Amino acid sequence: MSPNDEKTSWKKFHKLRHTQQALGRSVRKMEKTTVRHAKKFVSSRLDRLSIIKRSVFGWIVLVLVLAGVSAAQWVSFRQSYTVDAASSGGTYSEGVLGPLETLNPIFARTSAEKSAAKLLFAGLYRYDETGKLKGDVAKSVSVNDAQTEYTVTLHDGVTWTDGAPLTSADVVFTVNLLKNPDTRAEISGWGAFSVKEVDKHTVVFTLPGAYAPFMHSLTFPILPQHVLAGVKPSELREQSFSQSPVTSGPFALRLIQTAASNGSKKVAHLVANPRYFHGEPRLERFQLYAYTSRDDIERALRTNEIMSTPELSYSALPDTIKHMYESDSYSINDGVYALFNTQEGPLADRSVREALSLSIDREK
Repeated sequence: MSPNDEKTSWKKFHKLRHTQQALGRSVRKMEKTTVRHAKKFVSSRLDRLSIIKRSVFGWIVLVLVLAGVSAAQWVSFRQSYTVDAASSGGTYSEGVLGPLETLNPIFARTSAEKSAAKLLFAGLYRYDETGKLKGDVAKSVSVNDAQTEYTVTLHDGVTWTDGAPLTSADVVFTVNLLKNPDTRAEISGWGAFSVKEVDKHTVVFTLPGAYAPFMHSLTFPILPQHVLAGVKPSELREQSFSQSPVTSGPFALRLIQTAASNGSKKVAHLVANPRYFHGEPRLERFQLYAYTSRDDIERALRTNEIMSTPELSYSALPDTIKHMYESDSYSINDGVYALFNTQEGPLADRSVREALSLSIDREK
């Protein structure tokens, strides 16, 4: 190698060393610039992102709190803002003790037969949900001063399910059947009373003497004269009317179903009566199940065959059934009466009778 070549190589090496040093300085400068830009454009934005996150989280919490307050307010004031309204349709099933042998209401003996009578037939008066007397077919009643004459006025426009009008003639016809011993009706006590038709919508009941509970007697079911007038009272029980009656109550008969091969369970399928004077019931169908024992009714409750029953004591039911149902109590038309001789003795004095009346705790 010539001296010129060595000199040239040294210059190259020297220049290369200077170039590497410059490159190192450039790299360090770029590194500093990169770090500075990273801090400026990345770290600061990350800090801002944290602030944004905290703001978003705060808004979410605020929205949830407002939603919770609104829900609590809605629940608290729900009763003020909403009203429960009954809707039409549906089926209700009830279990009662049978047998269910007749649908003629004046021959009703069992719970099943009496329940069917109240659903199918109207009376002059009926008991409301509080157990008080309320006019049914009767529009008004007036009583004379001696309390021995009751003049009852009927509503106009009351009809039977076959479209025939229900009039005072039907009332007189029914009472005369109850008075006739050949009828063998289950409703008794009418022998001493008389009834007279004044006009199409007026009847007068005459009593042999004042009888304070008489108004309760006017809840008897009314029978259709135009259907039964030709039937002898002694044959009325066996007449086909007992299985397929023309009715006037809130419901009409659709069919009687024998639900057990031995006849131990029958079901009366009733439908809303569109001709009912007080308006067609909202309930579309009523199924009345007649059982032979309370054990059968309890079993029906357990299997959801029926929805309710008046025959069982809720407190005596097993817990498995109690958890499925609730118990409600209603007033019924029940009472104990005391009849006094007011013609002689201490009770002939009106003040004594008034004192006895005032001494009775009527709340019990």
